[in-house]
Parts: sequence; C-alpha cells; structure tokens
Amino acid sequence: MDVADLPSADPTSIGLDVAALGRLDAAIQRDIDAKLNFGASIIVARGGRIAHRKTFGTVAPDRPAADDDLYLLMSMSKAYVAALILKAVDEGRFGLDTRVADLVPGFGLAGKQRATIRHLLTHTAGLPFALLPPGLPVDKVGDLAAKTQVINNLSAEYIPGTRCIYTSAVGFDLLGQVLVITDSSGRPFRQILAEDLFEPLGMRDSSFGVDPGNPRRVPASATAENSTPMTPILVTACNTYFTGDAEFPAGNAFSTIDDVYRFTQLYRGRGTAGNQRLLSPALFDYADRNHTGELTNDGWVFETESRGMDSFPAHFSLLGGYVRGDGHVFTPAGLTASPSTFAAVGGGSTSFIVDFERDLTFIFLSAGFFTGLPHLERVSRLNDLALATVND
Repeated sequence: MDVADLPSADPTSIGLDVAALGRLDAAIQRDIDAKLNFGASIIVARGGRIAHRKTFGTVAPDRPAADDDLYLLMSMSKAYVAALILKAVDEGRFGLDTRVADLVPGFGLAGKQRATIRHLLTHTAGLPFALLPPGLPVDKVGDLAAKTQVINNLSAEYIPGTRCIYTSAVGFDLLGQVLVITDSSGRPFRQILAEDLFEPLGMRDSSFGVDPGNPRRVPASATAENSTPMTPILVTACNTYFTGDAEFPAGNAFSTIDDVYRFTQLYRGRGTAGNQRLLSPALFDYADRNHTGELTNDGWVFETESRGMDSFPAHFSLLGGYVRGDGHVFTPAGLTASPSTFAAVGGGSTSFIVDFERDLTFIFLSAGFFTGLPHLERVSRLNDLALATVND
C-alpha cells in the first residue's frame, strides 16, 4: 500500500449500510447542536479502504473543521508509544517482564521495585492517577528528564500488579524515557518517534508537540455548557505547554485524521502497514488481549460511585488502550464490538477502534473537551453506531 495515497471505496461495495452511516453522522451532529463540543472529523474504513469521511462544525472561532487539521490526541498518544515499546521488545532490548528499575536509574524506590514494563503498559505499576506527577511544576510538563526524576521519587500506592489505576500521564511518560535510555543512538524522544514510527508509516503530519501558532493546530477548547471546574486549567495547560519541543509521551501527540488512519493500519495489519513491518504478528497477537484479568479500572471510581454505576473491568491490552473482551460490561470499544477489538481513547476528545473480525476501523477526533467518564460513554455509543454500519 502506498501510504501517501489512501485507498477508498463506495460504502456499499465493502458491505457498509449507507443509512446507518447517516445515523452515525446525525448522532455526532446532535452533540454539536447540544453544545457538548464544537466540531469533529471522522473516518470509517473497512478492509483497508476508507468508505466514509466527514467533518463537522468548527475547530476554532470562524474556522470550519478540515481534513488537514492537526488534532491534539491526548491519551491516544499512548498507542504510538506502546507500538515502539513493543518494537523494542521484538528487538530484544528488554522484555515485558523487565523491571523498570533495571532500566531507569533511581526508579526502584518506595515500593516500586517490582514494577515491570508490562505493568506500565497496563496501568498496574503502583503509580498514582495523575495528569502531572505530584511535585512537577506545570511548566515542566514537556521536560521528560525532569518528569522522570519526579516519578522516581513517588511512592507506590499499591503493590505492582495487584490493582489497576489508570495513571493518565506518569506511566507512559516513563515508558517514553525507557525508549530514550535504551536507544543505541542516544536520540531524544521526539526524534525516536519521528524516525522509528511516523516516517516509516508515512505519517508526515504527526509529531509530539506542535507550536501554538501553527495555523492548522486545533486549539484545546471546551464549550461553556460542557465544562467542569478543572476544564479551564486543562485547556490552558494544553494550549500553553504542548509546544513544538515538548515531550509528553502520555498525551501530546498531534496528528491529522489521515495520519491516525495510517497508524490504525499498523494495528489492523497485526504489526505491518503496507510494506512496513514494525512488530511481529506473534507479539502483536499476544499484546491484543486483556492483560488485566478481572481487575477493575479504579481510576474511574470517583465517577462511577457518584453516579451509582458498577465499576467496570479495566480490560487493558499492551497496545496503549483497551480490548473489548467478553461479557455485558461497560467498554469504550462499544458493546457490539468483537472481543478482540482494540480501542484507543484520548481524554475528552478522541478515539479509534479496530474491530479485527469485522475488519472495520472507526476514527473520531473532536474539538471541545467532553471530559471524564462521559467521553468514554460517548465513544462507546459512537463506536456501536459505527459497528452497526456493517451489513455482514
């Protein structure tokens, strides 16, 4: 596949229902009309061909959404980092059960000594839920070395492997530092991602950090009707500190929707996109499983309890996101997704799924934060609508 020329197809020719695609579009537009977010871009693809692409609303004042907008992916960035961590495992640089303390000098303190690479990938390493490591000044959010030192000094909140608490930033930031420490060429994080992931996949419009003055950058924003007390702080931090030299592995990747699609084809191809093989099929298949067993996602307890919801299974894979798994349980992948479906979610604004059994890819990027658990509920609902487009 020529990654510079994304294949497309008529929806009906690849088994997609046009009326169902219309219902998906209408649901996204209803959210915009309800002032829950400003705009969005979507892609629905099947069999490696894009069948439906649409933009909605605005991404900034007087700026309609466009196909070449640069979206802040938030925690969808974790999938990019996970792909290169698994590539390093395939190369023998370290293993999934390698202890983090054996790679990151100073980490093995205060109950963290048992934490492994697999624990970091599955949010089970004992680290706290935190947008920033406690004690790190907000203006250092893009300083990976400084952040690592702060993480090293944290105490474990539980024995690694015994609980699952979504770590938001700290765990995957540490994985970014692992890539730096184990890189034989001594490259910085942003260069590693550019040369080892973005360039091979033809992701020419992707980077970690984009200068705020870039006219294609979609600024972080939130509607007045859909804000919490923390939202203005988060919006300001994203627009101020996620600059062109910031290194925040857990959440400051920027991509166009086409580049996100190029990345999803790596996962759809079980580690290969076009003629670019980044991961072995054996490791990919092992990674695309529920690696948290029956553990619940305790990072959301503060919201599930207040709303009278059951705690939901974590179902974290090793791929930087969730796997659908089995059972009638809440999942951002969508209730109707096949058990092996992979779902990546970026806090408040982004998501994608790859349903391997149906060979369906759905990408949703939005402007205007839809924060907390309601975003997971929204993408679950939209993913089910996307899955309903499949006729066979």
